[in-house]
Amino acid sequence: MKTNSTKKSILLTALLATGLTMAQGTANADNFDSILARKRTSPTESALVADSLEERNKKLTREAYEAIARRDLDKFITYIADNAIDYGIGPTPVQGKAAIIAGLKDFFSAFPDYTVIVSGIAADGNKVYVQNTFKGTQKGAIGMIPATGKPVIWNDVDILEFDQSGKISAHWANNPNAVLDQIGFHSFSNPNTAVVMNGYALFGKGDIAGILAACADDVVWDTSESPSAAVARVYKGKTELAAFFKALATNVQITKFQPYRFLADGDDVVTFINTEYKLKGSPKPFKVTVIHHFVVRDGKIVFSKEIMDKPQAVTVAVK
Repeated sequence: MKTNSTKKSILLTALLATGLTMAQGTANADNFDSILARKRTSPTESALVADSLEERNKKLTREAYEAIARRDLDKFITYIADNAIDYGIGPTPVQGKAAIIAGLKDFFSAFPDYTVIVSGIAADGNKVYVQNTFKGTQKGAIGMIPATGKPVIWNDVDILEFDQSGKISAHWANNPNAVLDQIGFHSFSNPNTAVVMNGYALFGKGDIAGILAACADDVVWDTSESPSAAVARVYKGKTELAAFFKALATNVQITKFQPYRFLADGDDVVTFINTEYKLKGSPKPFKVTVIHHFVVRDGKIVFSKEIMDKPQAVTVAVK
């Protein structure tokens, strides 16, 4: 499960700026226009201090978006709290300034021609609501999503929460899946897809203990179509699954493992992988398209079946 690019509102992460996965707790915010109307009609003496803080937060928001628009991430990072959390890219929040900026860099590199237009800003308490439009063409990969060359027009309302020091401490998106829908990768909004992607990332790191932790205790793992007789069978439970990974490392040398398509519906996740490998005792490389069918329940992998096309010999050019 090794991948070449081993983890989807414009402010707080790459997938925040794209809405690349389903938002965990997409904000139940007031209507943008109603916030503006309320602020115009309900001034009170006790609100003077609050109004001053709201104006400060709106000013900081404008500056932050201007930094994004001119691709100045060094400036943008100064507006983010060290422990900031993005709830807009689920299935689990992204936490920390470093992770947020890393995600932004990856995302914006995938949309090198992007533009950001802010059409309205309103504040209510320590929250700021930003109507904005993101436009760009996906010319680069976003994590495991390859470049599609498709144009994206993403209208959204970002919700930013400020801490007492005037730093952005949290973000929500109201339209987090818009980019996924437009580039044809809506399956990434299914939280079970993220479980599978995490499994691939763990495999790429050689973290077998992490993979086992991502599986249910009674997991069933079917590799009966494997070209290696040493691993071709059905494994039941974590103890047998650990034995599978040990046998795999001993008997199969995987030289390429590139997931290129994810399909998800309910508990089922299906992946397509370009794979190249050598079997133990043979210098001959093979390539094959592999399909993995996973079933994920309650955040754990309960079933996996590997389906393989007919392996083909890899032709090695001789200089």
